[in-house]
Amino acid sequence: MSNEWDEYAEGWDVDPSVKEYAAKAFAELSNVISIEGLSVFDFGCGTGALTQLLSPGVKDIVALDGSVEMIKFLAKKKLSNVSAISGFLTQDLIDSHPDLAKKFDLIVASSVCGFLPDYEGALGLLTSLLKPGGVFMQWDWLSNDDSSEIGLSENRVLRAFKANKLGDIQVTNPFAMNSSKGTMAVLMAVGKNA
Repeated sequence: MSNEWDEYAEGWDVDPSVKEYAAKAFAELSNVISIEGLSVFDFGCGTGALTQLLSPGVKDIVALDGSVEMIKFLAKKKLSNVSAISGFLTQDLIDSHPDLAKKFDLIVASSVCGFLPDYEGALGLLTSLLKPGGVFMQWDWLSNDDSSEIGLSENRVLRAFKANKLGDIQVTNPFAMNSSKGTMAVLMAVGKNA
């Protein structure tokens, strides 16, 4: 099944802003948690810009993206501790895929949650994949209100984290990105599974 993101796959890794976003997200992640030896789920991994930065320090990564073409580019990177899955996160996928049978120490979602049709529902599925004490971390474009078509507001993220019983919640705006639309702030949210 074709996905609208498939058409971006070929040029994704050569776009300097993709690498810059991943590098900034990785730097912020490194300020919050030590990744050494962790089992990680990279939700909405794209071609693996963040996956590639995480790979040398973690135990293993399961990387999921809805775009078959994005996953093909990730697979070409031949990261030995990365298992890539092309598909959409659903309870059926969790129940049927052996790589999702385990729980994770860390789940990352870089510039994906703000594009989901049901962010709150997806967050529920994601938190079900966290070990007790596991950390969920996301980066998305910051929106000023809940009705924006691009990004997520701090209030919406806070409500979703609390509804999914994530604790030690931190929501910050650690960096911004320049684009043709001007400077866009990035929201980072971190929560721990009880």
